[in-house]
Amino acid sequence: MTTAAHTQQTPERPPLTLVKDDTLPAVEGTVVEHQGAELATRPAWVLSAGERARLARQHAATNWGYLPWAARGYWRLAARWVDGYRDDYPQMIRTARADRKAARGNAEAEQAATRNVVRLREAYKHHRLVYGAKTGAWMATTGTAGGVAVATGGVWTSLLLGLVTIGYGAWRGQPSVIAAEDDPGRIEILSADGEPFPIADATSRTEAAECVRRALVSEGIAVAEVEAGRRYDWGWEINVRLKKGTPADLIAKAGDLETPLDLPVDGLLCQPLRTSRARATLRLVEGDPFVKMPALPDRAPNSGRLRDRALLALRMDGQPTELSFLGLHFIVIASSGGGKSVTMRSIGDVLTACEDTVVIDLDPGGNGLEPLAEAVGVRVVGADQMHIIEAVLEKLLKIAKARATLLGHLGMGDNWIPSHEYPAIVALIDEYPQLSPKAKALVVAILRVGRKARVQVGLAAQEATKDSIGAAIADSIALKIVGPARHQDIVQVFGAGAGANGYRPDRLHPAQGEDPADAGKAYIMGGGQHDPLIHKFISMTPAEGKERAAARAAAGRPWIDDISLQAAGVTFDDLHTVKPRTALPEAVELARLAFTASSDPERMTSEEIYEYVSSASETWAPQDDEEPAKAMARFQEALRKQAAQIAPNVDMKTKQWRDGPDRHKGYLLATLLQLTDEDA
Repeated sequence: MTTAAHTQQTPERPPLTLVKDDTLPAVEGTVVEHQGAELATRPAWVLSAGERARLARQHAATNWGYLPWAARGYWRLAARWVDGYRDDYPQMIRTARADRKAARGNAEAEQAATRNVVRLREAYKHHRLVYGAKTGAWMATTGTAGGVAVATGGVWTSLLLGLVTIGYGAWRGQPSVIAAEDDPGRIEILSADGEPFPIADATSRTEAAECVRRALVSEGIAVAEVEAGRRYDWGWEINVRLKKGTPADLIAKAGDLETPLDLPVDGLLCQPLRTSRARATLRLVEGDPFVKMPALPDRAPNSGRLRDRALLALRMDGQPTELSFLGLHFIVIASSGGGKSVTMRSIGDVLTACEDTVVIDLDPGGNGLEPLAEAVGVRVVGADQMHIIEAVLEKLLKIAKARATLLGHLGMGDNWIPSHEYPAIVALIDEYPQLSPKAKALVVAILRVGRKARVQVGLAAQEATKDSIGAAIADSIALKIVGPARHQDIVQVFGAGAGANGYRPDRLHPAQGEDPADAGKAYIMGGGQHDPLIHKFISMTPAEGKERAAARAAAGRPWIDDISLQAAGVTFDDLHTVKPRTALPEAVELARLAFTASSDPERMTSEEIYEYVSSASETWAPQDDEEPAKAMARFQEALRKQAAQIAPNVDMKTKQWRDGPDRHKGYLLATLLQLTDEDA
């Protein structure tokens, strides 16, 4: 258990910061810290005309004026013309002759075979005449036009025609065109099926497409088209168009398809395309996509802003994962050994480097952001410190509500604008399911009112059970990160249908002993990430975290502005005086927390209260075949009995009121405050 050491409030130094008193003044203007390696080349459009000409001359000289390309191009055109001239007739005639030879001894069959040979020869003769006539007519027309142009146009016309002729041949003979013609990577399903073969045996895009086609057909999937996309160091990316069914059929059979493709366990990933219900992208993962991870970005003290996009991870297709946390609540789910701590520390590293963000570290079941402890504003860890965690969350909720009233006064418009003077607040809460019911209700309330006030919450947990996560993420969390997890976590976090759309963190594996497996890998939804691709977060060692935190503390970290603290009527100097509160009966506690989660409205209907209660506690949710109305009546009966035990004189009958033409029945906040002995 740990709480941040508090200093006495002074004009130069606000309370509860973990830094020295030598705070640097705010930097004026825009501060942008580049994350990741700087590109070594400029875009083509930046180059000058002279530079382009120099590069063109160099390229032409390197390729001998493109003459070899032109010769190769016309040679291939000539070969294509010969193929058209023959049109497979020689092969068909040889086959007919073989059939005639095989029919010897059977007069009728031999005569039929002879007639077939004669017919093919006549057809071949006619085809050559027509093909030759068409070619001759085209050459006569083109030759005449070219001759006239040369005769009347002089030297420059001849030179231009020569350049055009060479240019067309060079274009037809350039390596990329030849590669596309010889290995198109795309096939149409026109013939009988072949036996599947391992994807490792595919040496070209066309072979990879055929490999996948055969595997799909062997599993009974009606496929219309297969096209090999890009080949990565880790495997293949294949585009598939189905004849019938949906990509969900592919996802359901992913495990079975791994056998004919000879892939590792969970090595086949499927991403349906939004633009076409019949299409999907398959990723055949033969090796580790994250062998070449980028180095941990250097983040100098107060070098970033909450709105900046910061490099946090690498996507499996090689693209950097850059996220901005401005106005975003987020959640991280990963089972034990799944890399949850790595992810939270990576995010904490970004946030503690921002000049306009105060970080709050709360963890009832672990050690939180211990390596970054010196750079956080308030830190409370340990299950025996739950009453202090509740107090911190109550203060944050009051600040969020107060800031809504200050927006116009400070000229900020509709949303709080973070700065060094008026920083955003981000509370990172690990082991969220271990919070007390009151703390969870306070988190839900902050999620609902904190975004515009830039009082944000980042949650982390090992699993997403309905009672602990459901109410919190229902309508407020925009950024969702899920590492190795259970199948039911997909629905709780990403929503129904996410698994069928390719989000399968249940196919990632947590670390086992010395084997890291898929620890630190995750699927991300939100924050600009729209595709079900695996990301791997850049790890930071505890030693690196402590070194960075010390440097940031020495440089001076921002603290919550006095205007917000005064408007909310709170201070963080009194946390050491907070005492554990007396526990209330469960039904009374939950009814009170329903009001807390809704920011304490004057009254709530019975249905609104029960909606929160049933999501927060399995005890009062409908059991087996129990009707929701009966379950709500069961809760209300328990509420009346428990209220009578602690406050016999409080009237717990439901109240009625009108809202326009509608009549409602429920409870008043004042009644619950009498039960809990709170000030109104």
